[in-house]
Amino acid sequence: MAQSFRISRRLWLVLGLLLLPSAASAHTALKRSAPAKDSRLDTAPVRITLWFTARPHLAFSSITLVGPGGEVPLGPLAADTADAITADIARPLAAGSYSVRWQTAGADGHPIRGEFAFTVLASDPRLRAMPPGQQDSAAARAARVEQDGEMHTTRPELRSIRWMEFIALLTILGALGFRGIVLPALASRGVSVADASDRARRLGQSAVGLYAIAAVIRLYVQSEALAGQGNALATGSLRTLVLGTTWGTGWAAGAIGALLVFAGWKLSKRYGFGLVLVIAGSLGLVVAPGMTGHAAAAVPAAPAIALDAGHVAAAGLWVGGLLVVVFVGIPAMLRIPADSRDSAISALINSFHPLALLCAPLVLLTGVGSAWIRFDGQWSALLTSEYGRMLLWKLAFVAVVLMLGTYNSARVRRRLGTQESTRHVRLTTAIELLFAVIVVAVTTALLVTPLPTDLGVQ
Repeated sequence: MAQSFRISRRLWLVLGLLLLPSAASAHTALKRSAPAKDSRLDTAPVRITLWFTARPHLAFSSITLVGPGGEVPLGPLAADTADAITADIARPLAAGSYSVRWQTAGADGHPIRGEFAFTVLASDPRLRAMPPGQQDSAAARAARVEQDGEMHTTRPELRSIRWMEFIALLTILGALGFRGIVLPALASRGVSVADASDRARRLGQSAVGLYAIAAVIRLYVQSEALAGQGNALATGSLRTLVLGTTWGTGWAAGAIGALLVFAGWKLSKRYGFGLVLVIAGSLGLVVAPGMTGHAAAAVPAAPAIALDAGHVAAAGLWVGGLLVVVFVGIPAMLRIPADSRDSAISALINSFHPLALLCAPLVLLTGVGSAWIRFDGQWSALLTSEYGRMLLWKLAFVAVVLMLGTYNSARVRRRLGTQESTRHVRLTTAIELLFAVIVVAVTTALLVTPLPTDLGVQ
């Protein structure tokens, strides 16, 4: 009991660290432009250049210039530096107000667009001395656009798709940990595990199918967000997205990983290399979320992606493992003869307990590292930004899961072995799983929510 209390106290200490301010990360946002926002120019510019806080993807970038007479032709878009894009203005600009509308996407695949205005003053000194309202024609005044800040394109259905994808991912990882770690420990206690192993494999294969469906839908939505409506299935857009972006590499890692896991499970009964396929596939699955999320836009990206991968892996073994225990392990144990049923469930819970005890701190520690990268060291962002408020909700639900897990570990687990205790543990683990699923839902919402550092203006 004392040992469990010491472990729980350490977990709460790590949880508290999640609230510490953290270092800044570099995500794609407009840093400055030429012409600058709201500038008043004596000489008409000959090109438009936009500098970003991280390297934009040229294939998914665009610049549009609109003036008093409508849209102004621009030359081909080009990369000026590692973090800038530029377009030449095809003809001299007349006096008046102009608006620049732009769109791009960073390494994380998150589309972002914005708009700002500048004014070309009249070349006649007498006109230049007039108030701005008299300089501009009615058409020019109608074209004036105030800068509203950058807007991140987030499709509402993307949250549901990512939630479905994450539930499937955690179930796959949970089934892998259950079959590879929990069941061998359970077998060593003299409990038959054949039925539970087969059930876990079938559940995992179903989760792979769900993951594949979510991945295909997500690819379509992402392609449409970047290439525009009607161009989502264009071969060139899909090829550029999958082969030319970090997001596409991550998506492919997840898709191929799911196929390898499925094939490995199918072949494991007959061929020894099935296990190799499962391990390789699981590595692809755990790195995919970081490469298709905020971590991909961090500088440097490798540590952020590694932390996200560790977070996903630990959460999958813990939360996904709990899901498999509730929906596969306990039902399988209930098929055992009545005289040994309760002792088998006790052995199952005690076989899963060390894995959960190891993974829970890893989830929290990797969460600390990820939060350290995500934020800009500003306490106010936790309360003033949508991302910060959502993170606080996640922390609250994580605290509930942690309390329920501590209760199950310190109290319920030690009373197992009777029919009454079996009913009690089924209830408490189901409640713990329910709140864990809520945590997953909030996490998927965080993945498609712009960071506070993404929302800065020039």
